[in-house]
Amino acid sequence: MKIIFPYHPRLFLVVVAGFLLTTSLWCQISSPEANHIESLQYPEFPGESNLFVFYQVNGEYHPGSLTAGLPLSGTYNFEWSVYDPSTHSFVPYFSETITETSTLEELSEGGYRVRIWNGTDTDTSFLAWVMLNRFSVETEKTDDNKVEPYKYTCDFLVLTGFVNIDSFYYYDPLSHDTILLENDYHFRWTSDNPDLFIPGDTIFLDYNYTESPPVIDTWYILTGYDDLGMTDVDSVLYESIHTKAEFTVEYYDKINDIYDSGLTESWSLETGSLDAPLTVRFINKSVNGDYFEWVYLDTLGGIKQNEFTYDLETQPEHTYMDADRYYYPYLVSIHRNELNFDECRDTFHIEEAIHIVPSQLSIPNVFSPNNDGTNDIFIFKHQSLKSCKLTIVDRFGKVVYRMQTDNIYSWEGWDGSIKGTDRKAPEGQYYFIIEALGYDGIEYRDPNILEKRKIKTDDDNNPGGSNQGEPKNNTSGLHTGWLYLFRGTGNY
Repeated sequence: MKIIFPYHPRLFLVVVAGFLLTTSLWCQISSPEANHIESLQYPEFPGESNLFVFYQVNGEYHPGSLTAGLPLSGTYNFEWSVYDPSTHSFVPYFSETITETSTLEELSEGGYRVRIWNGTDTDTSFLAWVMLNRFSVETEKTDDNKVEPYKYTCDFLVLTGFVNIDSFYYYDPLSHDTILLENDYHFRWTSDNPDLFIPGDTIFLDYNYTESPPVIDTWYILTGYDDLGMTDVDSVLYESIHTKAEFTVEYYDKINDIYDSGLTESWSLETGSLDAPLTVRFINKSVNGDYFEWVYLDTLGGIKQNEFTYDLETQPEHTYMDADRYYYPYLVSIHRNELNFDECRDTFHIEEAIHIVPSQLSIPNVFSPNNDGTNDIFIFKHQSLKSCKLTIVDRFGKVVYRMQTDNIYSWEGWDGSIKGTDRKAPEGQYYFIIEALGYDGIEYRDPNILEKRKIKTDDDNNPGGSNQGEPKNNTSGLHTGWLYLFRGTGNY
């Protein structure tokens, strides 16, 4: 660090107890090696002196050095003396003759006076002080630079830091009063974890307490600053025993045979929906977990469906069979703490429930199998159907098409052919009969029989809730009717 001092030429006359004599132009003491300069004042001695501060970094010895000279060219005699607090006087230290400047090196703390003279027109003296600043900070840690094991549990982490501030005393050359230089400090805790918030980072030094320790190994860094411009840094490693649980979900699309995180409750011929049975794949996003408990179903009645996995790569799947239900799966991430044989846990719940849509049927009354790309297949909206039987007869009661399945997604619809042959059913009216059972227990009955629905209760929105209590609703409707088969052109 190079320090440049401004030069202010002026004349002065000083008489100081017999040792500062005669007149001179302003002279200066400098120190290119000094890390900091502080101006010192005295209770009785007129004027000011410079304090040259040399930082003792990492315990390494960095002695002081001073250089004296005058702004005018020429050679001078230099007589150095050092202040002795025990005798309150300056004692000879070093002399040098017929030179332009004089430098002292390997200096310890103290006051240094230099007399500069040439025997003719120049004879002046001035004073400077040297401080070897040993300001330092340190963190409490083990021999291998880690947080002491007793400073953390699954519930908290405590950091402890210390600041060692150096003091400096100087003396009034007239009164010899001892003067303490005021020197204070401030500090800050930081870390190599950009997402970490450290509470009281500039307030709590011993001790700094947090109830939210990081879930990854983190270096905590303590930086201290004193008023003399010195900075010191120490750090300690926290090997995390904490964990963070998190997961995302993907839903099995029954039509496209893929998993899709964006699947919705809406039904279409091109994309599956969140209907029963719904297979959910769970993607583990946890941090610092050793093993994981997946809870797919946890009811007030004590029904629990869970599974354990032991790595992040495993993507467990669970199939929800009951329709018209809300499910709230959750994940518990567990980290084993080998030091005290404890286990730290964190639990993650999804924000929005997985809603399995109720069973639904919505049947069109016309289709046109003319290969024009519109309504070529008779197929109806179906969601959460456990089983389905379809019979289609002509106006004379003769069966032209029949289907029965326990997997409605395997049904591709009726293309207008008679009993699966190459013969095409003629244009006209047909009568359809549907018998189906939903995964929510709703039955869609035979011709001319009103639909009967199971009693639904107020706890239907509970995951895995049972049908107990007072009825909530009871609806009915017919699932038979006339269908018109049209072989012309146009959209219907």
